[in-house]
Amino acid sequence: MKKYLFLIFCLSAPLFQCFGQQITFTPQWTPQSQFAGYYAALENGYYAEEGLDVKIEHPTTSYSSMNMLKDGTSDIITSELIQAMMTSDDKIKLVNLLQTTQHSTLVLVSRAENVTKLADLAGCRIGTWKVGFSEIPHMIDEEQHLDIEWVKLLNSLNLYIAGAIDATLAKSYNELILFSMAGITPGSVLHFSEHGYDFPEDGLYVSEDYYKKNPENCRKFAEASRKGWEWVRNNREQALEIVMKYVKEANVPTNRYNQKWMLDAILEAQEDVKGGKPSYKLDEDAFNQLNEALKKYGYISREAVYERFIGGER
Repeated sequence: MKKYLFLIFCLSAPLFQCFGQQITFTPQWTPQSQFAGYYAALENGYYAEEGLDVKIEHPTTSYSSMNMLKDGTSDIITSELIQAMMTSDDKIKLVNLLQTTQHSTLVLVSRAENVTKLADLAGCRIGTWKVGFSEIPHMIDEEQHLDIEWVKLLNSLNLYIAGAIDATLAKSYNELILFSMAGITPGSVLHFSEHGYDFPEDGLYVSEDYYKKNPENCRKFAEASRKGWEWVRNNREQALEIVMKYVKEANVPTNRYNQKWMLDAILEAQEDVKGGKPSYKLDEDAFNQLNEALKKYGYISREAVYERFIGGER
């Protein structure tokens, strides 16, 4: 009898090994090229190679990825650095596992020509998102006393086309592309990255508690994700096929042409500030500059510690 039990155990062991550590991963928005590297890592088996059983669970418009991390619905999420720093200061301590986007993708689309700085639109009506991502221009507005009227909106195009606002904030990989696809030629496009506000954006985050309990799984997930992004960079057309698979499954209203433009813009924003090629590391100097600005204007109550924010030496 003992022999049979031993035999069953031995035969079953490889089967158990096929089922890796389960991880629920949540990007910060619905399926799109912004998350192509993670889709590729899953579809190409990079997570499985690391012994991880990864499930991608997208958020809804009413329940964010950060909310899912807080309530334990998700283990790992993507977030912009600013949102991660503000959340870590207030609600839950976060750890950055991987920094993908190294540059700011924030732009201002203006009806007026020759807009070279936000001060050129002092006193104007400017569209801004209801969900955030507007901290930098709000800081500039406060510092320079520009008296801008910020109009919260869901869609960047409609009020702009109607002439109800003078300008609108946008992302170079998203709304700016939609303007072009709609045949709209703005009077000016101001890239904040070219005016001293080039802060890193998207990265991978976990709670500090999760990181302490699962450091190896965090390392494996980050490594497989990096591998996924590098594959995407060298296989863009195949990557678009994967993206469109996720887009269609979620019934997201977009098309391959739009997603191609987005992917190209995202990959360009991932290029390291100092070395050109993606480093996938959070730049300490940029982190500290943003840290000081957020503290100065009251977005965080105390400055974050870089070493703690990245989980110590890895």
